[in-house]
Amino acid sequence: MPIARICQVALPLLACAVLAGSAYAQSQERVPQEEIENTYRAKKQGQQMYRRGDHKEALPYLLFAAQRGFKHPQAQIGSIYVNGLGGVEKDIAMGIGWLGVAASGNADAEIKGLFDRVWKSLPGEHHEALENVVQQFIGMYDGRLTGVECNLDQRAGTNTREMRCKYKDEVHYPNLEVDNF
Repeated sequence: MPIARICQVALPLLACAVLAGSAYAQSQERVPQEEIENTYRAKKQGQQMYRRGDHKEALPYLLFAAQRGFKHPQAQIGSIYVNGLGGVEKDIAMGIGWLGVAASGNADAEIKGLFDRVWKSLPGEHHEALENVVQQFIGMYDGRLTGVECNLDQRAGTNTREMRCKYKDEVHYPNLEVDNF
C-alpha cells in the first residue's frame, strides 16, 4: 500500500475526529446514562450483525461503540477493513488503526494475536507510517479518554480470562441494566 494512501487515511482522521469522550477526558464529567445505554445497544446490535456475517450493516453500530473505547468492536471493525468483509472496501490503514487501538493496553490475547498476525504480514517499509496511524487511533479512541475501562477477568471455574469493557460511570446509575443490552 502506498504511503500516500496511509497519509490520506490518517490525516483526515486527525482533522475530522470528534471524540465522543473528549468532554469527559477534559472535564471529568459523568457520561450520561443515555449515552451509556445507547453505546451498549449499538454494541449488541453490531456484534449480532457481525456474527451473522452482515459486516457492512454492522459497521455503523460497531463504530459507535468502538469510538467510545470498546475493544471487541474496535477489533471487529479492524477485521472488516483489513479483510474487506461484507462488501466493505479493503483499507489496511483503517484496519490496522482499529486493530492497534483494540490491542493496546488491557486487551485479550486473541485481539493482540490478531493484531500481531496482521502487522507481521505488512511490508516492513510501511511499518513506521502505520505505527503513526495506530498511535493516532489510540490518541482518539482509547477507553481511558472516554471513561471506559477494560479488564481481563477470570471466567468462573476456568483458567480462561475474559475481557470486559464497561463505563466507569455505570456505578452512578442504579437503574442501568447493562445485561439487557
